[in-house]
Amino acid sequence: MPTAAVHTAEVILVIAADRGHARLFSIARNQEQLQELSNLVNANARMPAHSLVTDRQGRTLNRQRGSRAALGHENLQDESARRFAHDVGAMLAKRLHVQRAIRLFIIADPEFLGMLRIELRARQLAVPVRSIAKNVTRTSTECIRSYLPKRLWPRHILGIQI
Repeated sequence: MPTAAVHTAEVILVIAADRGHARLFSIARNQEQLQELSNLVNANARMPAHSLVTDRQGRTLNRQRGSRAALGHENLQDESARRFAHDVGAMLAKRLHVQRAIRLFIIADPEFLGMLRIELRARQLAVPVRSIAKNVTRTSTECIRSYLPKRLWPRHILGIQI
């Protein structure tokens, strides 16, 4: 019984992200334009810190001096951005596996790019990842494409991928 060869189209994934917004694109080998696959929004990124929690910070009392001090110095918006980077990393790992992508380009705000790199490094992706530190989440797809290299697809010379 002959088996049919399964043809999978080669796809490159591109993500443009910052701490409040992430747009995922794909580009197939025979195309030149990016196609938007999903759009994630972190609603907590635009909220002021006092709106994210209702409790005050803990306090301590120094009995020897009779003074009080606040405990901890947490930036809730940074924590929200780290959680969003975790969600984006999980979504990217799933998409890379489902679509059998051969490469990933990340174009992100420099601060968020660091958070995203930590998440992706923990997931040990099996594809090459290139990153560009630029915030282009609110620009057109043509502008995002202009930040990518002209030649996206790897070349093979004598069986070696370059």
